Amino acid sequence: MVHFSPLVPRRPVSNLTRQSASISPGRRPARYVTYLTTDTNDIMHRCLYVPEIARMICGHVRQMAQIQEMQSDDPSPVYEARWTLSGLARTCKALKDPALDALWTDLDSLYPLLTCLPVEVRRTSDGLIRVNRPLEPSDFHIFQGYARRVRMLGYRQRAPFMSADLLRLLSSFPCAPGSSLLPNLRVLSWPGDSDDVFPFIRFFLPPTLLCLNFPGEYWPACKQTFMSFLHIHCPHLKEFSSTPPPPDAADCISDFIIKAEHLASIDCGIPNEAAMKHLMSKSSIRYLTIGMPNDDQYEPAEDINLPTIEKFSLHAHGLDQATEFMQQIKLGSVSVDFLLGDIAPAPFVWGFFDQLSNSLDHDKLEILKYSIEGIVDNPRANQYIYELEENALEPLFVFRNLVVLQLENFRMPYLDDAMAVQIADSWPHLEELKLGTGQDWQTDTGQLRMSALTLHGVGYIAAHCRKLHTLGLVFDPTDECAMLKAEWTNENIRILDVGASPIENPVAIAATLLFLMPGVKELWTKPALKNLSLGIGLMPVADRRAERWTLVLEMVTVFGSVRDGAKADGRAQARKDLLEELAKEGFLTTMRIKRGQKEASSEQAES
Repeated sequence: MVHFSPLVPRRPVSNLTRQSASISPGRRPARYVTYLTTDTNDIMHRCLYVPEIARMICGHVRQMAQIQEMQSDDPSPVYEARWTLSGLARTCKALKDPALDALWTDLDSLYPLLTCLPVEVRRTSDGLIRVNRPLEPSDFHIFQGYARRVRMLGYRQRAPFMSADLLRLLSSFPCAPGSSLLPNLRVLSWPGDSDDVFPFIRFFLPPTLLCLNFPGEYWPACKQTFMSFLHIHCPHLKEFSSTPPPPDAADCISDFIIKAEHLASIDCGIPNEAAMKHLMSKSSIRYLTIGMPNDDQYEPAEDINLPTIEKFSLHAHGLDQATEFMQQIKLGSVSVDFLLGDIAPAPFVWGFFDQLSNSLDHDKLEILKYSIEGIVDNPRANQYIYELEENALEPLFVFRNLVVLQLENFRMPYLDDAMAVQIADSWPHLEELKLGTGQDWQTDTGQLRMSALTLHGVGYIAAHCRKLHTLGLVFDPTDECAMLKAEWTNENIRILDVGASPIENPVAIAATLLFLMPGVKELWTKPALKNLSLGIGLMPVADRRAERWTLVLEMVTVFGSVRDGAKADGRAQARKDLLEELAKEGFLTTMRIKRGQKEASSEQAES
């Protein structure tokens, strides 16, 4: 990140330049400093005076930091981006407002709004917040200058902001009827659900609020009463989410769903039958997440048809719950996501997949995900009864337009090359496929469960699903397979997840993968097991699969570089030979361009 030093204008602001700074001992290193000049030959580019461009630059700084945070689960890029935006805001007037908007758009806590005021803020020994003087109208004017820039509050939950004394202090500022302390707030996540904190939410509900989330599990009377008037507080609310409420609070949420006019996304447990029937007539609903209660205490709805839902998610503890719910609903979703709390025997899984073929639109479905919570630590996951049969995927073959299929948490040792052919022929549009790579495939005896799939089946899928960029399969590369065909090459695959696949000869496998997937950049595998056994009663052996698969990726990268270099040299030599042959036969006339003039070669001059 680039950090700018504060700018204190001492001359008329005409031109702005930047100069490399020397690092002084004891000071924060700065890569650039800013200063004013009247030199007309060295001015700030005029594009930076365009507000839209300045906002794009500042927004890009924030967005790239958020992407890095999500990829690495490390908040430090966000803090560095805040330092950068803070420096940009002090650089010049053209960048002040765009940088401040990007800096304050997403707050983790309300505390920074208090620290911007000219008061001394301290925390007492019992954790309370105190200021050295009462707040004045001039403080409110400063507060408004920053509060109007806030668009998101508490959504990322990097730091808690629910402090009753802090809320009492800020709520002392005047708030006009129908307005809010944060007048431009769009997204609000309110985790505080105690009786002394939750009532303050009314000071943070502008009419323009679009997204509201209640992550707290406690539903006191004040929270349930608030839900009865939420459609009045936030008439334009489009997204509402909460933890699954208890039975006594479920009805107030269902009543809100019926009264809300602009809802497009709902994630709040399972609505009652009246709310589900109402959703059938709502064309604005696009995203629906259902959370099934563990005690089965809910009002089942029958004959529900929701053709406008684009993305549907179902969270259930057991597969029997999910199957029962899907029997009563018809969906036209493009994407469905199932999250189960426990594993189920293989016949039950086949029955669930068969039910999906009756509940989901065969032509619209493009994304299908099925995952199981805590599958790695589940002691029953290594039992044979939970292994999927060879024909387990056949009910899903009716979805011919599948683009993404993720079934990582199932062990599929019976999936063979014949089934691989059916998979490739049934889903030719696949871009991401993951089957069985989320388990370690270790049996209760400590041995490694082997897959019937070989490199032949992997190659067939890679060759016939031309759009694949991510492929995850557990296979046995040690088994002899038929000769791979010359046209079985897919250059689009960038990520290969081999899961718990065994490996003995890294060199041969690297050569084969270089042929099948020459564009692979990442190779994922399961961590090494500590108690891997080769048979009952035998001593544990060292698990070197992760080490060998890492070696495969290194060799594929090296072999690929050598191959690309050889191809480039071959093309250059072929072109050179062709030009020499044409020149020898008199079919080629060369021209040389130099300083805007064309000079014929000596051969052309002689002719």
